[in-house]
Amino acid sequence: MSDPRTLSLTDYTGQEGANPFWTVDRPVGWLAVLLPGLDYSSDMPLLFFTRRMLLWRGVDVLNLNLGTRSAAFQGASETEQLAWLKADVLAGIETGLAQGEYRGLILAGKSIGSLAIAGAVEQAQNLLPTALVWLTPLLKWDVVLKAALSARGPQVYLCGDADSTFVPERLQQILSAKPQASAYVVKDANHSLEVPGNDRATFQGFSEAMQFLGKFLDAALAQINGNLA
Repeated sequence: MSDPRTLSLTDYTGQEGANPFWTVDRPVGWLAVLLPGLDYSSDMPLLFFTRRMLLWRGVDVLNLNLGTRSAAFQGASETEQLAWLKADVLAGIETGLAQGEYRGLILAGKSIGSLAIAGAVEQAQNLLPTALVWLTPLLKWDVVLKAALSARGPQVYLCGDADSTFVPERLQQILSAKPQASAYVVKDANHSLEVPGNDRATFQGFSEAMQFLGKFLDAALAQINGNLA
């Protein structure tokens, strides 16, 4: 596995940004686009280990640095923010796919990154078979629910039941409607999938959630690769 190189992308506002891109020594022909949270960077535990697990499985990874903390984004209307996220993710997918010959996509987003997934999933799955990794997604947003219900490929949810953005009824609606969807909900965990003040519960819940994600990735890659064979 090599050190990341930088891909330059022009965002919704015309600004260029640097985005790290990792390639693997033994690729399986898949590209993952990783979408951080508002105050949760790609080097924080959920995203760091998600990236590692993808790379260990032979998936190239583009970490897309969304401009969600900029004053321009924060001052934009909800409609424009969603359009901004969609445009940036689609640009990232286009640039990422130009780096090699890929047969599948994985979109993995944390928190506000789930809004980016929601905007891009329809066009992404029209390009290539697409799997979705929702990390503490903003289930309160209708666009997230709509995207989840329209997804055609495998999808997984890692959630905390003490997260203020978690809506168990909506998750159950998705799981009931989509046979390829699965979820791991960590008891008492917050929006960072942590149990504040309880080291043991935090590490145990995080470990179990990551193992659940690993099994999902193995099954999703095998299933879709089998369908393409």
